[in-house]
Amino acid sequence: MRYVTAVIAFAFMFAIGFVLGGWFLMPHLPPVPDHPVGVFEAEYWTTNWAGALLGLALGILSARSSLKRKPQSAGG
Repeated sequence: MRYVTAVIAFAFMFAIGFVLGGWFLMPHLPPVPDHPVGVFEAEYWTTNWAGALLGLALGILSARSSLKRKPQSAGG
């Protein structure tokens, strides 16, 4: 059960990091496209290397934290 929680935490945090990195980091980092690309275009998200790195880092930290947490007892 801990591994399922860790995988879900990784996926959730990766998605958040990917989107935030795409919105806030990629417009300021190379490679700058030769034409303006909007956030809602596929090309913008397929070249989102900063978002992938940020999502990977946040996902790993979140999964690691989930695995380190001690299981809670069922009783009150």
